[in-house]
Amino acid sequence: MKKKLVAMSALPLVMYMSFFNQAIAEDALPASAVQPASNLPVQTESQAEDEKARLLKEMVVTADRERPVQQRTELGMLTKETPLAGTVVDRKELEQVRSVSTLNEIMRRVPGVSMSRNMRFADGGKNYTDNRTDGMRTRNTGTYGFVDQSNTGDIERIEFIRGPGSVLNSSNAIGGTINVITRNPPNTSENEATYELMGDGGYRAGVTSAGPISNKLGYFVNANRQDTQGWRVHTAEKKDSFSTKWVVFPEDVAKLSFRLEYLHDDYQDSGSLTQEEFDQDWRQAAPNTYYRTDVEYTTPSLQYRRLFGDNGELNVYAQSRKTDSTAKTPSYGGGATGKLSDNTATENNIQLLYKHSFELAKSAITGGIDNMTTDSQTKSYADISTDFDFVRGALTGDSITMERHRSPFLQYEFSPLQPLRFAIGARNDNIKYTIDDQITDTKDGSKTWNRTTKKAGVTYELNASTILWADIGEGFLAPSISTLLGSNTPPPATKPTGRNTYVPTNMDLLPETSLTKQIGIRGQTDFGLSFDTDYYQTRFKNLIVSQTCSATEVCTTRNENAASAHASGVETTMGYKVNHALSLAMAHTYSLYAYDNYVTSAVDYSGLSRNYTPKHHVNLRVAVKPVEKLKVELEGDYTSSYYSSSNNQYTYARPDLYNLRASYGGKEWEAWFHVLNLLNTKYADRQSTTDAGVSTYSSGYTARIMRAGVAYNF
Repeated sequence: MKKKLVAMSALPLVMYMSFFNQAIAEDALPASAVQPASNLPVQTESQAEDEKARLLKEMVVTADRERPVQQRTELGMLTKETPLAGTVVDRKELEQVRSVSTLNEIMRRVPGVSMSRNMRFADGGKNYTDNRTDGMRTRNTGTYGFVDQSNTGDIERIEFIRGPGSVLNSSNAIGGTINVITRNPPNTSENEATYELMGDGGYRAGVTSAGPISNKLGYFVNANRQDTQGWRVHTAEKKDSFSTKWVVFPEDVAKLSFRLEYLHDDYQDSGSLTQEEFDQDWRQAAPNTYYRTDVEYTTPSLQYRRLFGDNGELNVYAQSRKTDSTAKTPSYGGGATGKLSDNTATENNIQLLYKHSFELAKSAITGGIDNMTTDSQTKSYADISTDFDFVRGALTGDSITMERHRSPFLQYEFSPLQPLRFAIGARNDNIKYTIDDQITDTKDGSKTWNRTTKKAGVTYELNASTILWADIGEGFLAPSISTLLGSNTPPPATKPTGRNTYVPTNMDLLPETSLTKQIGIRGQTDFGLSFDTDYYQTRFKNLIVSQTCSATEVCTTRNENAASAHASGVETTMGYKVNHALSLAMAHTYSLYAYDNYVTSAVDYSGLSRNYTPKHHVNLRVAVKPVEKLKVELEGDYTSSYYSSSNNQYTYARPDLYNLRASYGGKEWEAWFHVLNLLNTKYADRQSTTDAGVSTYSSGYTARIMRAGVAYNF
């Protein structure tokens, strides 16, 4: 095992890869509008053909170098010249994988994805990830599962930004940002129908139509359905998605885009198994539990971009996301009934951005404001059914929450020397939380924070195809309403036991703060090797952690700013095109996360590692083209053992996994055949163990399954 780890982890030191190979071709204005300050590069036909021949696209440096440097650093976007860590998964790779679960299929190929909720840092209770669509903030809380809450049939690429990002990214994006870039109308008509059979039961089907209506107007429409049973018991899902985008050019220097997305997802969750249950039958669901969620997302958005002369560009974004959901969870602590919740929420984001370029020092200044409001109401009921039906019993909770974010930002870029470019900026976040309980006034609360975070970065062009970069960025995470209010109920008469815990309200909690330093290098060689690697250090202060109450206190645990921690890591991607028939690719993550200080009344965790944080994660792919139009890819995924308990007494080592994907692409017909978990390995995505040694296994795993699909282009 050690030899295998050394061999796999040594690869990043020799071979790296960059996905920062292209500028944003689909954002281009008409040819007459592409002026020096357009910031909207166009991809040539020869470059597009070259990209089609590669497993992982290399950087197109020629077109980039022909544009002024001010145009190559669009704020918040991943490009070769931005001092940001990240990975771009493009449409070609998305169509190669055709994932059902983005987390378990696409994101295993991306460095820096944690094992719980967030980019980089595994903490299921924290919001360290920012979620955006076309650069617009979509949610007030973030998770790495965001991609599957979007119409996956309408994605041009996904940008996984690791770390705090630019001043455009939210200040709580300490772990990173996931930005889903949707498809634009193409220059010629495109129509496609797809159908796929799932080996674990069910199917996927979709249809796409797109193209120009005139030289001033274009459209894109996609609709698809997924109806799957799932290999594991109680993992059935029905998902309907629809999206359309209309792009109009009211004048040569302006572009107006309207998009509407609708997604309805009804899915079951099989819950976690004890070790005995997992060993007995790893396909079974947690006994006597009926997790189910039925959710609808409706998201209209509007974007207006306009050029002002050769040096100015205005961007105005507006987006609204309405969520209607019903969720069913089982009882905890042996109660007779479970819990059923209805939630309605509207999240509105308005973003104004203006960029102006100057010839002096090739400088540019970008400023604007990011404003997000969320209004939500949640009603909770006793669940009186013993199956997956929604049967509402007595009303147990009814609360209205409001969240307001107002964030002006400013960034200045300049190049004192031709190969050197600096970027400095600041973002001020004013955040206000309010909760109004409709049943009792004792559960109401309000809190406001105002913080300014500063960020700076530098890039140095070593040569025409290699960039060295570094940055430093602050971040902060305001505690959520649920963290502030704890159990949100009056104290019990006696100390609770087991899962019937009581957490007292603590409205004096401070925001967590962080400082991240990063350095990286990205580029490509003349012989087909592309590389991108970064090293980061993050320090956390005022970490909010769960403290065990003393034996004399009524509470079970309380939330306190009682910890500090540090994290570091190396994240690498690489690609190597050996020849026209053989390509190699790799993603490697090396990560450490440890507490500097974390002491409870029962345990001293100071100096211990954060659980669910493996040191190494390596994903390797080998792609061959035995004949023209046929591609076969073998993927191997390795994760080193990690601590499954907070006291570092118990570990888990997931077995190695292998996937096989074959695809055949013609002009009209495409076909694919996938085998996931090729060796039929028994595993769990994650094992969790209490300090007392009681283990449970997560629900995302599957035995060997096959999928076969076909697409017709007309």
